[in-house]
Amino acid sequence: MLTRHLRAEDPSLFPSTPWDDVPDLELPTPPLREGLGRAHLKVSTRVPLAQAYFDQGLRLLHLGWGAEARRSFAEAARRDPTLAMAYWGLALTRGAGARFATDRADAIHKALVLSEGISDAEQRYIVAATFLADKGPANGRHGFVREMEALIDSFPEDAEARLLLAGFLSDGYESDGRPGAGQPYAQALLRELLRTHPHHEGVHYTWVQVMVESARPEAALESARRLRLLAPRAGTALLGSGRLLLRTGHTREAREVLEAAVGADDAWLSQESLPESAAPAAGLALRLLVQACADAGRYGEAQTWARRMRQRVESVTPHSGQALVFAAGALSGAHLRFGFWRAAADLRVELAPESSVAERGLLTGMEAYARGLRALEAGRLAEAERVCDELDALHPPLSEERKAEQRLLCPRDVARVVELAACELRGSLEARQGDFARAEASLIKAMRLERRLRAPGPSPFSRPARETLARSRMRGGREDKAVELAEALVKERPGSGHAWFLLAEVHVARGSFSEAASAFAAFLECWRDADQQLPELRRARAFILGRGGVSVAAAMPVNVIPLRPLENVSC
Repeated sequence: MLTRHLRAEDPSLFPSTPWDDVPDLELPTPPLREGLGRAHLKVSTRVPLAQAYFDQGLRLLHLGWGAEARRSFAEAARRDPTLAMAYWGLALTRGAGARFATDRADAIHKALVLSEGISDAEQRYIVAATFLADKGPANGRHGFVREMEALIDSFPEDAEARLLLAGFLSDGYESDGRPGAGQPYAQALLRELLRTHPHHEGVHYTWVQVMVESARPEAALESARRLRLLAPRAGTALLGSGRLLLRTGHTREAREVLEAAVGADDAWLSQESLPESAAPAAGLALRLLVQACADAGRYGEAQTWARRMRQRVESVTPHSGQALVFAAGALSGAHLRFGFWRAAADLRVELAPESSVAERGLLTGMEAYARGLRALEAGRLAEAERVCDELDALHPPLSEERKAEQRLLCPRDVARVVELAACELRGSLEARQGDFARAEASLIKAMRLERRLRAPGPSPFSRPARETLARSRMRGGREDKAVELAEALVKERPGSGHAWFLLAEVHVARGSFSEAASAFAAFLECWRDADQQLPELRRARAFILGRGGVSVAAAMPVNVIPLRPLENVSC
């Protein structure tokens, strides 16, 4: 998916790959692999292995694995030094930003020099890429789109051109849910490709990436499942599939696919004798596994995955401060999600003296927030207020720092996340103090901040602001307003037991006991394999039994299919 290489994405667990500073034609030779799909674009070469390596690079480019795509394009260029399109691929896989500007310019210049006498379609691909290589994705956008449109108009059967354009145009969604400028155009291209090329791994991967943050992620559910079959050895493809499955509430299936993503990365690392820092998908897959286990009430397993993530970080020498902070955040988040404030507050991480401002700021914010929640739940309100003041003082200096480039943690993104945590904690404190008007204002501000977080930034380490606001409204006697927030959370995260439990509690507060029984039943279905000692399970079962022994199936919403009846669940 082209946009992943040309725009900022989630900051990686490790901010660099082993070959970032290796010249293109000195990259180690990759093997030709099965299990990466079968995309093909005929290029002007008489060397079969050059064509094979070019196709492998194209498949990896479509699947968001830029570093490995670059190796394949480099090998294609070594096999046939006259292959212009190999240098086209090298220019695109270097991504955006100033760091590799010279490398991009050299590669696309080489492609242009070699383009005389090749096919018209290939020449058009190369001319289009010059806009991105020379001007970057922002300034070169118009020229690239116009040249690709001309290519598609001249060669309407060329699926690769349409897919590359769709991948470039997928601009995501704004904070109010409106699609980005190119999103509807990208979706139209992809819908047609899904019809005409139902077995193309890149089409399904790009469709998943386009829809995962939309209001209709279920539209890409079939594509997420097909990816597992079409590209089973690409960790990036499995990661995309797992993200969408988790988003649509298929939590158990998401866990399986995300585990497969970690396994695919580990197999590749072993084959290539590379360190953990080279894995393209495992870091984010492990973080999502922690989240998936939390949604399913599997607190012990969530800790296991978080600790496995920490072990991967510590196996790399020298340690990355960014990786240490992300690993600590995963474990702290698991503790916080289940209300184990002491465990979260006692988490300790030692960063090296040369760690960045962003790394130190994110770690300090996480530690302070956990201390604040611990104080709040213990009734030490003065201490909680001091922590709120600490967080308020932390984020303004971070927002004044310079932006980070490439996959490094950006101080301004950390500032946004810390400010959100400060507002959420202060709103919780004000609700506990009985000042519901001020709590409402603080938590609405937190909700707005949450919606405006940049996708490439770090994940928030605070509780969902809407969840906290719903509980504040319940505490303040505004249950009818609280239910709207709880229902929205359930709609967005239908596989999250925490969201269903909140909705059930709101219905209990409203006196809507049949709706509460239905929500508790859905919660129990989400947590059917949860750790049995968790108090939420006892609360849900006690409520349902207290309502006359209503079974899970009888109370289940029509869109939730019970896999195990309540009476078979051991208390």
